[in-house]
Amino acid sequence: MGALRSRTAVILYVAALAFSVLPALIAYTVVAGDKAEARVLSCHHSHTGRRHTRTCTGTWITSGGSTGDGKIYNVDERDYGRDVALRIGPLGPYGHGFGRHVPTVLGSCGIGVGACLTVLVMLVLNRRKKDAAATWRASRKR
Repeated sequence: MGALRSRTAVILYVAALAFSVLPALIAYTVVAGDKAEARVLSCHHSHTGRRHTRTCTGTWITSGGSTGDGKIYNVDERDYGRDVALRIGPLGPYGHGFGRHVPTVLGSCGIGVGACLTVLVMLVLNRRKKDAAATWRASRKR
């Protein structure tokens, strides 16, 4: 029974950690990504069933002078034809810094980190309980 609880806790911990990876990457991009300036060239919506997706594309130039083009995250129709400040990170270009959707992303990151810490505390308490029981059993054998 104890091994099952421990295994379940590890699975929960891994799931909580996975839940916080995307928001953590976005937060890293917004804080430490390469600075760039982009021009949003097109935005379109698509939907499959109930899921609606907005995709905006454009071209950008980094502060180092390299250029790129493709999908730009966290921009929408309001940015069409305009220059937008970007940060480029592991997932690609991300516009508007801490504006627009970032509070939601950071909130979900907080939930993921909180879940990780909760499961970690559960694992530590479970280990301490097992150690205390083993110590008690060893003291009774003397």
